[in-house]
Amino acid sequence: MKNKTLMKTFIIYSSIAFLITGILLSYFLINHITNDYVFNINDNEAKLHIFDLYRIIFLTVFGGLITLFILLSNVIYITSKTLEKQNRSLEKKSEELKDAYTQLSMSYKNTVIALTSAFDARDAYTAGHSERVSKIALLIGNKLFLTEQELKVLELAALFHDIGKIGIPDAVLNKTEKLDADEYNYIKRHTEIGVSILKNIEFIKEEIPIILHHHERYDGNGYPAGISKEEIPLGSRIIAVADTFDAMTSDRPYRRGLSHDVAITEIINNQNTQFDRRVVNAFLEIKEQLGSN
Repeated sequence: MKNKTLMKTFIIYSSIAFLITGILLSYFLINHITNDYVFNINDNEAKLHIFDLYRIIFLTVFGGLITLFILLSNVIYITSKTLEKQNRSLEKKSEELKDAYTQLSMSYKNTVIALTSAFDARDAYTAGHSERVSKIALLIGNKLFLTEQELKVLELAALFHDIGKIGIPDAVLNKTEKLDADEYNYIKRHTEIGVSILKNIEFIKEEIPIILHHHERYDGNGYPAGISKEEIPLGSRIIAVADTFDAMTSDRPYRRGLSHDVAITEIINNQNTQFDRRVVNAFLEIKEQLGSN
């Protein structure tokens, strides 16, 4: 479309320019000839000869201009066609790159899911936990009108939020009895262990703070930093709700999973203490999408 507009504009303006140039050039040539020769010559044959010369000059000038116009028009036409062809080629390559990027993103996402499934599988009772937390977090994030990029970061952070548990001994991680103080402190280190595992991976730098702080509490009594309210990354506050809901509704060796209604009530009761009220409200908007048990 742009190339057609370029061609049309060229034809209009060049036609006007050539027409004015031709008229002015012809006028000055003819005026010069007639002033200097025609009116000073009495011989009719000479006058006719001068006027024939005038016609020749006139036709030559306009013929030259028309030829130049045609040549330039042809150049513009060929150029516009070349540009159209290049644009089509670029558009095709752009689509191919987009498709390749989409396939790469899917492969990358599937790889991440496979990794998270691998460390979730250390405990049969938490298998699929990270993926479920990711799905719940995205539902909440959409209700909070997060951008597409923010949702991508949130999804990846949720998938990797418990990766630090790789560094926790099975004896502690899978203990069915109540943890003692030292064991609980060991468990709490999983957020920092996770960050130490991921910190040198360039493409995951935005997710690091979210992973680190997903066990902070809105009232400041969480870990590892004890920060509160808006100091806690929004992604962390979202994952905190999603993580707690899935943990409460999943079966454990020492207890059956709570019903969805009981878990939801527990989350509501802890808003503004453990959880951000705004995130809880968004969670309540998607509770119907979580099924029931």
